[in-house]
Amino acid sequence: MAALANSSMYASTSVGSSLSQAVDQIHASASTGFNVTRHRDQFQERALKDVTMNSNDSAMMLDPSNPLLVREEMQSQKEYFKRIKLTFLEQQAKMHFLSSVMGDDPATVQPGENEELETQNAEMKAELKVLKTSIEDMRSSTISLAEDNAAKHAQMTQQLAEAQAIQKQIRDMELELARIKATHPPEDRMTTAEANEKLDNQIEEIQDLTDRISSTQSRADSTREEVAKVAKEVQRLSREREREEARAKEVREGREAGDTKVDEICRWLTSSMAFYKSLLGIKSVKAVSDNELHLEYDVPNGPVTLGLVFDEYTKRFIDAHLIGSDIDISEPVGVAAGSNDVPGLIADVLVRLRPA
Repeated sequence: MAALANSSMYASTSVGSSLSQAVDQIHASASTGFNVTRHRDQFQERALKDVTMNSNDSAMMLDPSNPLLVREEMQSQKEYFKRIKLTFLEQQAKMHFLSSVMGDDPATVQPGENEELETQNAEMKAELKVLKTSIEDMRSSTISLAEDNAAKHAQMTQQLAEAQAIQKQIRDMELELARIKATHPPEDRMTTAEANEKLDNQIEEIQDLTDRISSTQSRADSTREEVAKVAKEVQRLSREREREEARAKEVREGREAGDTKVDEICRWLTSSMAFYKSLLGIKSVKAVSDNELHLEYDVPNGPVTLGLVFDEYTKRFIDAHLIGSDIDISEPVGVAAGSNDVPGLIADVLVRLRPA
């Protein structure tokens, strides 16, 4: 291990001495003076290639033609070479140490190898730049294609959804058509003539219904007028009812007080009604409904009942019929209904039932 360290130290010392000799030679040449005019172009070309000439601290970078700045620039270059020498020695010591530890020969740099590597590096940089440009173009085209594909994918997805919906509707329609065919077999289907005939019947039925609606509307209007009249009659009867209730209350109060005049009048009316009934031959009076009254008469051919029908709202006489007799009374019924003359109808019917 000590031998390896001594060998690396010796190599570093030999390389350092060669660099020191080169620096001393440059210093000696500098002390002898410069032919600035003869070597100006060459100096400027090489000076501009140097690292120190490209730094912002170099004075000759601002004015390369000024000979007064050469010594200052040379001093700067000497300091720069000293730093390079130190860096080179450190790198060489590291390389020799590693080669002594690893057992490999130290890598050496042949003359012109760096220039060749720089040339290759420049060519590779140019190729890399071209590749970067092509990659950037490919990236842009890829992004554009991706956007187009995304738009096409969205459009195709929408079209696929519409196609699936239409396909589902077609399947539903096929199932509905199969169900209709199963429900209505061909032998039960209507022909064109039957369909036209049914359509004509429906048109006639619609016309009939339209006429009925018109007549019903007319009856509704007349009924509305009759309802209005009945409402007025109800109001009038309500007032009469109130008066009669007041009179009944007065009679009750008088009866409670011992007044029998009303009772005597009622007995007189009852006896009078019985007398008139016997006089007219009326056996009984019976209200079979709210708008129909039956009068039973005693005639030579047996008892006959005259049924009188009144309007439910207006209480006007509208019809009559005989029960127990075949005599036609349609003519006097029509006359009586037109004039609302019930006593005249009864008299005419009794004349027909009791011939002289």
